[in-house]
Amino acid sequence: MLNWNERDLSTDEFKYTNLTPSHFTAIIEIIGPDEVIARVIGSAETGYNMHSPYVGTISDSRIEMNHKKNSLDERGTDFNLNLISGMFEMNHYGGKKDEIWFLQKTGRCEVAN
Repeated sequence: MLNWNERDLSTDEFKYTNLTPSHFTAIIEIIGPDEVIARVIGSAETGYNMHSPYVGTISDSRIEMNHKKNSLDERGTDFNLNLISGMFEMNHYGGKKDEIWFLQKTGRCEVAN
């Protein structure tokens, strides 16, 4: 991750933080036509407790996934990965119908085999 961005929902103000690049692993499997499942594994830099699994869709240029932490009707966390640039964003939402993220993590992915 390169950036940690927080939004104060009461004032709609942002706090942007640049980070020393940190590493985590995302294992993404194609499980059907245009369908993916992913496991995200943290490191000592990110904290080992990164929630999984993420499920979503894949196209020629993007992977869009979501993780539900507590219940299936919550908004959860969106993980979007641009397959051309490698840029990603993880947007965390608080409630069931929240349309505004309260925490955003962004960065650039590197492919490792």
